[in-house]
Amino acid sequence: MRAPNPPVPLGRVAAPPEHESTSGTFYFWVDKAQAVERTQIVTTRCTVGAREVSFVGVVQEVYRRSRQRDIGEEAARFDGRSAERPPFDSEGVTYAEVAILRTDPVAHTPPTEESEVFLATPEEARKGYGVDRMGAPLAVGLLRNGGTQFAGSALVDLDFLLGKNGGHLNVNGIAGLGTKSTLLLTTNWLLLREVDRQLEELGVANPKRLQVVPVVFNVKNFDLFFIDRWNTEYRKNEAAHAQDWAVLGVQNPKPFENVEFRAPQGANIDEAVPTGGRTKGVQPYSWALKDVIEHGLFRFLFAEDELGGANLGGLVGEVEEWLTSGPPGEPKLRTTDNAPQTFQDLLDWFKKHKEEKSFFGDFMPGTKGAFYRRLKYVVREGDGVLRRDQREGKPLVVPATGRAGPLVIDLHGIHRTPGLQRFVVAAVFHQIMAAQARKQVPNLKYLITLDELNRFAPKDSSDAITQQLEVVAAEGRSQGVILLGAQQQASLVKSRVIENAAIRAVGRSGTLELGAEVWKFLGRSARDAAAQLLPEEKLLYQPSFREPMLAKIPFPPFALSENDAAPEVAPPGARPQFGRAEEPF
Repeated sequence: MRAPNPPVPLGRVAAPPEHESTSGTFYFWVDKAQAVERTQIVTTRCTVGAREVSFVGVVQEVYRRSRQRDIGEEAARFDGRSAERPPFDSEGVTYAEVAILRTDPVAHTPPTEESEVFLATPEEARKGYGVDRMGAPLAVGLLRNGGTQFAGSALVDLDFLLGKNGGHLNVNGIAGLGTKSTLLLTTNWLLLREVDRQLEELGVANPKRLQVVPVVFNVKNFDLFFIDRWNTEYRKNEAAHAQDWAVLGVQNPKPFENVEFRAPQGANIDEAVPTGGRTKGVQPYSWALKDVIEHGLFRFLFAEDELGGANLGGLVGEVEEWLTSGPPGEPKLRTTDNAPQTFQDLLDWFKKHKEEKSFFGDFMPGTKGAFYRRLKYVVREGDGVLRRDQREGKPLVVPATGRAGPLVIDLHGIHRTPGLQRFVVAAVFHQIMAAQARKQVPNLKYLITLDELNRFAPKDSSDAITQQLEVVAAEGRSQGVILLGAQQQASLVKSRVIENAAIRAVGRSGTLELGAEVWKFLGRSARDAAAQLLPEEKLLYQPSFREPMLAKIPFPPFALSENDAAPEVAPPGARPQFGRAEEPF
């Protein structure tokens, strides 16, 4: 058998003045016959002291320098006329700046000059990003190795995503070009696939196998109500897209299965509000006053910054306490003392008594008036999702065991009432955290996908709903609650929510946003790259990476809106199979 050709060096390490190497960066000049591009992954090897050390790095930038001293000399060679041809060609040098990803063995020192530099193999690239040290690697994309080439798959560590060494995923990107939903849903899809793999490998009775409950909030139009349909754009170029998925080890990508859809209940009807082209299989959700009290959600109805004070916030707490009966840990709606049983009853009751000095006498009339106005607004604007005159609602439910598909909860149907959207999100998080605090199923993870985080945890807010999101970000991973969040501008989101995301992905982002303090963890080259990314590209960062990983996310087989959804074709006799719902939200 003929021996393979030895690799051809791209160039050699250099360290002249003003381009000295450091323990984190080195430069190399490029061979005239070679081409080097930004984002390529390279290797070099040299002797440092008595040790042979190998280096893996990523090209941060490529420069070209002429031998001429200034632009005047460049023009003078042509006598200032571009049509002229000088007798001798100009000489110059191309050189590259490399950020060191890893040294083996560990050495906090740069490579020595004149060391040969080579393009990394996929195995070397994986080693550079520490894939061999990952506890549970998950391929999420293709690892860029220059403009058009790849170095195998881009992987993240599930130990950082699912709670062992950290938790949560946060995605940033401008509208449209950031393709945040694509990455969030692809992550859900891949984790469901990992669940199937472990189920087959370990068996259903093994407590160590991963179980997930994917909860996906739909915040824009009804786009995510079609993820169980084929993406028509995918089908148009299926062979090419399937090749990308094959790099991830996925041979037969397909839309989501076993999806359950929930939408706000309409006012005065039992059905959900219209959900665009999704006309079947959508179940309504709502809360009556009884549900809100029993699930500890009353304060989220009045979630405003002033509730943190002793006045309005204190009155909300006292009203909730008066409405509540039953033993600790099992709150019930009071049925004695002519207590109100519906939201309309509560509104009428408070209006009737609010002028009485003995009625919540610790609070001034102005405070009681503010509470009444807020209550009136909540009851009027929330009619439907909050059952105004009914004693029973249809609260959302959380499965007590893993699901085979996502639960999609629509918020767009109540987009005219942002406070109500925030209430629904807080209700879901609160009840999941409460259920997990009571009893955790081993290795069960609740994957909560939520876009537009700036709407639910604004940077300058300190209300009850924002605090709930902060608690999830800081403590949720220890209870198996994982936030897969996204926003257009991380600088507008509560910093605690952003900083607690162990894995961060950056799509195409605005230059003003990238100049914000929240992006200081990215180097200059990475920030420049983030402003120019293609829609399918993401910069992936986790604590074990010295530099972000540039990945191409495969085109999704599932539809991301009604416009790109293929017509629904159900096989004869097919029936959806949902996870067993045990505990109401």
